[in-house]
Amino acid sequence: MKAIKIFTLGLCCCLAGGCESLRFYKQAALGQLSLLQQAEDVDALVTDPSTPEVLRQRLETVQGILQFAEQQLDLPVGDRYQRYVGLEQDYVVWNVFVAPPLVMNSVQWCYPVVGCAPYRGYFDQADAVALAANYADRGFDTYVAGVSAYSTLGWFKDPLLSSFVFYSEPALTNLLFHELAHSKVWVNNDVAFNESFASFVGLQGTRQWLSLGRDQSSEPLLRWRRGQVQWQQFKTFALAAKADLTSLYEDQTGSDAERMQQRQRLLAHWQSCYRQQRQRLGNGRFDRLMGERFNNAFLMSLGTYEDWVGAFTQLFADVGEDWPTFFANVKSLTTLEDAQRQQQMQTLRSRHLAQQQETQTTDNQNTNKVQCQAFAHHILD
Repeated sequence: MKAIKIFTLGLCCCLAGGCESLRFYKQAALGQLSLLQQAEDVDALVTDPSTPEVLRQRLETVQGILQFAEQQLDLPVGDRYQRYVGLEQDYVVWNVFVAPPLVMNSVQWCYPVVGCAPYRGYFDQADAVALAANYADRGFDTYVAGVSAYSTLGWFKDPLLSSFVFYSEPALTNLLFHELAHSKVWVNNDVAFNESFASFVGLQGTRQWLSLGRDQSSEPLLRWRRGQVQWQQFKTFALAAKADLTSLYEDQTGSDAERMQQRQRLLAHWQSCYRQQRQRLGNGRFDRLMGERFNNAFLMSLGTYEDWVGAFTQLFADVGEDWPTFFANVKSLTTLEDAQRQQQMQTLRSRHLAQQQETQTTDNQNTNKVQCQAFAHHILD
């Protein structure tokens, strides 16, 4: 039955795309089928004496997290994550992001059922690298990111995967809440809305999970919180760079060749800025992202997951941090036309930013401030 369902979905995809992407959909269908065939029942693994103790403990932890998700966060657990797959690689899929060099925008791929998205996912890393190389040869910016988990939006019973089940408890909790959120709310053709929503639910839900009956001074919790601070600092830095580059691209003065030179200088400026602030910005944690990967494709991928988190944070505060009311309001937003929804989200995000500025202390300003100011492209002339 599962194989028939996957074949039917793949056939629909083939017909919709005129079979131009047959190879892509074939690998997607076979990859998904392989996961389902390898999946083992979690309850059976927990009771099996041959199951490694470290795995048994993680599976038991997951069951507690899922119970919290369903009972306290009103997330749709159902029969998700009741099976487990041990992978032979670090990631389950690899996503390819592609962007033009002089436009802060992403190449889009459109799929039946879920709509369009700014990435292409492959179960084989070599396939992802090959697609990225193909676009890079044509002058595009590319970014290949390993993915530990993904949601099938209820089409299949999503399994637990070894690519994430051994994460620290806070990171594991965040990921599970994020993926479950996709089955709660999904808007076709608005990936930034979907991913930012899931990012907010994951982060806020994790904060609530960690606040219950735990030693708040324990090293794992402190480590996770330090990581969150570092991520917020780096995100602020990267989005400032993105805004600076966008300003350059929107200024049509000069030839493309001249603007490409300005772009390279601007990228070099922000990379130099990062090196100056490296200790504050994760102390090397983000070095790989600030190397060859630091380009339009990476910056657009970051925006996909973070653009509207502030807006959802404000909406959650507006409803008194009540999850059912929050979800009802989010679903109301999904019924709006795209332009109306964007306007509502921009208003919420602006309110959130204004409140942040009002409440920032000197310490917070030092934490979040981008020390290297935008390197206005006109001074590069």
